[in-house]
Amino acid sequence: MALDIVLLPIEVVYRLCAHLRSLLYNIGFLTTRKLEVPVISVGNITVGGTGKTPFSRWIFERLTKIGMSPGLISGDWGRDEHLLHQSWNPKGNFVINREKSKGAEVAIIQGADVVIIDDGFQHLQLGRDVDVVLVAAEQDDSLKCLPRGILREPFEFISRADMVIVSRKTASKSVAERMVRKVADFVPEEKIGQIYLEFSCWTDIEGNPIGAPVGKQLVITSIAEPELLIEIVESKTGEMPESEIYRDHHDFTQSDLDYLRIRSEGYNIVITEKDGVKLKKFPDVLDNIHVLRLDMKWERGESRMIEMLRRIEERV
Repeated sequence: MALDIVLLPIEVVYRLCAHLRSLLYNIGFLTTRKLEVPVISVGNITVGGTGKTPFSRWIFERLTKIGMSPGLISGDWGRDEHLLHQSWNPKGNFVINREKSKGAEVAIIQGADVVIIDDGFQHLQLGRDVDVVLVAAEQDDSLKCLPRGILREPFEFISRADMVIVSRKTASKSVAERMVRKVADFVPEEKIGQIYLEFSCWTDIEGNPIGAPVGKQLVITSIAEPELLIEIVESKTGEMPESEIYRDHHDFTQSDLDYLRIRSEGYNIVITEKDGVKLKKFPDVLDNIHVLRLDMKWERGESRMIEMLRRIEERV
């Protein structure tokens, strides 16, 4: 509580700066660059996982299915997501660049006729034709801005999105609907979508289906909000797992692997696909790894999202 009070003035300044930045873009003092191809932004308004990567995958694959050639741009911090996208679509056009507009230029040179910007909601320097922001139902109780809370911008800024997607992993439908109602205070109902990440199967590190782990479990992960993963593992195995948690986007080293080899003796190792693409680089990767795979499913808003993508196709 004391820390919350101390951080309140900083949050107020942060909010004021966010509003000033938004105003400067609205009046044209800060300019937005338009590319020669359509741009789709998929972003967050919070810190932490919202299902943005599987949602970007859905858009990428949907555009490919209708005959377009999308390029997906990640910031240089998103190398694990980049590897994950490459594993899902090995022939895809994926670019990492700190400056996303420059990354988009590279993707266009490589043949992209539409660009998807990963984590682009706050990247107002680059114009977008479709602006999507995801909000996690599990983050229902936090409407405070950084550094006091997890909001990157005031929550009402979701109103500038063309589509707001409420996602859930472990939250119930009723919790997700409560978040939908909060979103509806700022966004028309027709612009609200809803997805959930559903357990699909267990695989080995190469992606081959395997049976569920039996016995003691050790979760090894470097994702945002690992407690949600632990909750899923417990629900699927009936056992509360132990865990070794690394910071989000951690790049595993040989020293990590040597330690984890000893730490995991006698355990089934459970990781995410995101962790798996980073661990695969080691020739002596750990034995007895079980990858927990989640697939994205729609609960509402799919038809509107498809219609927006069709309009993109018509413009190209």
